[in-house]
Amino acid sequence: MIKTIFAVFIAVFALSSSASAQCVRGSEKGLKVFWVGFKTPAKVGVKGYLRGLNSKGPKQADSWQELVLAQTLTLAGSAESVDTKDKVRDAKIAKFFFGQLKGKLTAKVTKIDEKKNMLTLSVTMNGKTVKNIAMKFTRENDTLSAGGHIDVLDFSGSKAIASLNEACASKHQGKTWNHVEIGFKANFKACK
Repeated sequence: MIKTIFAVFIAVFALSSSASAQCVRGSEKGLKVFWVGFKTPAKVGVKGYLRGLNSKGPKQADSWQELVLAQTLTLAGSAESVDTKDKVRDAKIAKFFFGQLKGKLTAKVTKIDEKKNMLTLSVTMNGKTVKNIAMKFTRENDTLSAGGHIDVLDFSGSKAIASLNEACASKHQGKTWNHVEIGFKANFKACK
């Protein structure tokens, strides 16, 4: 779940502040990728951030759309990539969730619909690819924000969910949800 979130957000890191700019640049440093997992029968949210994203693609392009569509993002899902502001929780998520998944998480934006303010992502996690993850986006000045959700079961993640649920049984009251909210906020600029 976290891997997917991470990859999805990095793919969008390159958006600029203006659709009409001649040249735009993205920055991984200006990217904040977050997720909200849910626990307990009452569906209490636990918010976290992802770090350690790697992007393959150009650093600048003639338009923000061209730049975003050219990026492929990856996340290893190690303990250093999980940040919930609780080191014990971070280690459990890394070991009992990510540790149960195969391979790295990768994500790529495949479509941008500016009329509907929607991005379509293709995400690979645990060896499974989901090609139609939708994220609603907004742009204000030099900031791009987007949010959506994934279902970990779409990525054959039942083993990872069960593992995390067992490791955190008392705090989760026996319930770890497979639905995860994902989102990002990124700051961009025109080329100099």
